[in-house]
Amino acid sequence: MIIGFVQTKGGTGKSTLAVNMAFSRTMHREFDSIALVELDSQGTLKSWWDERQEMSYNCRNVSFHHISSSQKEVFQQGIKAISAHNDLMIMDIPGEGTGKLHTRFACAFCDLVIIPLRTSTNDETAFMNNLYPIIKQIIQAVPEKRDNFFVLPVFVHPLVNPRKCYEYFDEMLPAYISCLEAVYPSRAVYENFNRQGLNLQEYSKLVENNKKYRQQVERAIEDIENISQTIIKTGRMIHG
Repeated sequence: MIIGFVQTKGGTGKSTLAVNMAFSRTMHREFDSIALVELDSQGTLKSWWDERQEMSYNCRNVSFHHISSSQKEVFQQGIKAISAHNDLMIMDIPGEGTGKLHTRFACAFCDLVIIPLRTSTNDETAFMNNLYPIIKQIIQAVPEKRDNFFVLPVFVHPLVNPRKCYEYFDEMLPAYISCLEAVYPSRAVYENFNRQGLNLQEYSKLVENNKKYRQQVERAIEDIENISQTIIKTGRMIHG
């Protein structure tokens, strides 16, 4: 399976979601080999991974790949080679202002395209103006891709009933885009866990003696597991 977190806007939680999904218990039960792939030339995840290597953290069956090239043939060949040798590939696609080469490729190549989106007029307008036209072009060229695109509500207040988010997006989303029945809540822990190359599971051990922080990270882990389970279920429904 190939999953892409795609948004032309930056700061929507794509990298945090990609990292922690790659290390989630759900994904490790389902897949023997997992590739985490970053296409962002800034190398945010690469820096995080380098810290992991320096600290000698156990990466289990997760491998990391950073492809910074903007040459179409180079990154296409690299991604295809990685996907051929892994049961699951999770792609972190950079926000792109012009050209959107990586975005177009991910929309065409991935089995599931996950679009982190806030219930915000600005975010919705940016999505409709920048990403949705690409999705429509892909579907026109490859009609069987029409069931592959899903919005994930992000930065949701922890006390909001998730059902309200699903209903909101079900009403406003255009054709070919569905809403996952999972949310990515707004939690401070998502801003702090990844120091020194940690993932959420490792961070929970670091703060296990602090009841407040431990509870926060445990809730965040539950978030990621729920999102991972929903994505697996959705992938099975679409692709069998």
